[in-house]
Amino acid sequence: MSDIEKKGSSASDVAYQLEALDPREKAERIAASFVPPTPEEERKVIRKLDRRLLPLVFVLYSLAVLDRSNLGNARLAGLTKSIDLSGNRYAWLGTIFYISYILFQWMQMGWKQFPAHMWCAGVVMLWGFIATIQAATTSWGGLMTCRFFLAIAEAAYGPGVPLYLSYFYPREMIGFRHGVFISGAAMANAYGGALAYAITQIHGSIKPWQILFIIEGLPTCILAVVVFFLLPDGITSARFLTERDKQIALHFVARNQRLDVGKQQGLRIREMLEGFKDPKSWIPAFCYFGCNVSYASLPLFVPTIISEMGKWSPAQSNGLSAPPYLLCFFYIITVCWLSDRFKMRGPFCALSATIGAIGFIILATATKTGARYFALFMAVQIFASVALLLAWTANIHATESKRAGGYVVLATVGQCGPLLGTNVFPDSEKPYFRTGMWISAAFCLLVAILSLVLSTWLIFENRKMAREGVPKVEEYEDTSIARETGVHERHRYIW
Repeated sequence: MSDIEKKGSSASDVAYQLEALDPREKAERIAASFVPPTPEEERKVIRKLDRRLLPLVFVLYSLAVLDRSNLGNARLAGLTKSIDLSGNRYAWLGTIFYISYILFQWMQMGWKQFPAHMWCAGVVMLWGFIATIQAATTSWGGLMTCRFFLAIAEAAYGPGVPLYLSYFYPREMIGFRHGVFISGAAMANAYGGALAYAITQIHGSIKPWQILFIIEGLPTCILAVVVFFLLPDGITSARFLTERDKQIALHFVARNQRLDVGKQQGLRIREMLEGFKDPKSWIPAFCYFGCNVSYASLPLFVPTIISEMGKWSPAQSNGLSAPPYLLCFFYIITVCWLSDRFKMRGPFCALSATIGAIGFIILATATKTGARYFALFMAVQIFASVALLLAWTANIHATESKRAGGYVVLATVGQCGPLLGTNVFPDSEKPYFRTGMWISAAFCLLVAILSLVLSTWLIFENRKMAREGVPKVEEYEDTSIARETGVHERHRYIW
């Protein structure tokens, strides 16, 4: 019996012992000592991971989006009566956030470089604090400063979560998990409108917009403490998994992608740079750009757009903005589950973008309130494409550090979209905002076209690998072994 088979050895002990072995011997030892799991065993471990990880990342992202997008609700709650936001000042509050968000996208690599529970808890506490103290601002300059630093903290959280989740799940099941994560944004925009409606009914010693910032900011600070104690750094350090569970998880995560065994923290610079240089990193990035042009501005402007559709009060407009996002939440979960089920990303991404384009075209051409409100339900579905792009990026890149590089490209290019999106709904174009609607429709169609182009490319690459004898399924593989032995450098793509 080998050392790593002895009773009492843990997954972390196994990883440590393996590091001392010759790469080929390491690969042979892993294969010889591991008893492959049954499908039911794998499902049991997946359920354990889901119960621990998904509620945390969903709620955190929901709060992140709430804290960044509640500016539109605060505006309708009387912010403009306290702070001068005339001219382009309001638009600049959205623009400065995204400038900072873009400049600090590289901070998402902290999820790979540092222990996840410490990194996540720190940045969550920081953005919760900044979001809350927005209530104390008395000038446009103070609010601009808060928005700039809020973006830095949020850039260190949200963009890195898809990378973090890819350390725990098989690549063919990551789409649904990314969908659950990203649907937190839709849910935030849904209950954010309802919450803002309720808050505007409060009359106290401080103004409704100040109460809004406080009520929506403080829970984030509390959750940061919870994250510190409950979020695992990786599979081998997850206390809620048994030793057998950890071995099973390592097995299915490494299926058709390479795993950093015994190296949970720390970037492999060479592989990260490969992620930057890979052309297949850039098409999803431009798709993400198109999605953000169309979607990122909606939470800021939907309440205003609705208020211009009919004779509704600002509070009623906030409430009516919730249902489209609620539908978006269920649509994201459904389409991501179907994407995993059929092992396809591009067709579902193109479908969601096309639905969004139709919605924006109706908004650009219709004048009746009912038609325009119905169109909002379609337009917001472009956000489902974002969830699919996150999963697609993870599927394209086989190693953890290359994935990190791919996600930096995706997020940096993609987050430039809101710089355009937040400036295409000027007040001068009320009540129909036709220019913004046509621009958003065009970018939705661009996302659909690019998604189909990338799918076609990957299908061609898969057929080429099939002719060359690359197997459809490859089992456990350590990144170090692959690098040092030169075996299994290529994997079939999910298109």
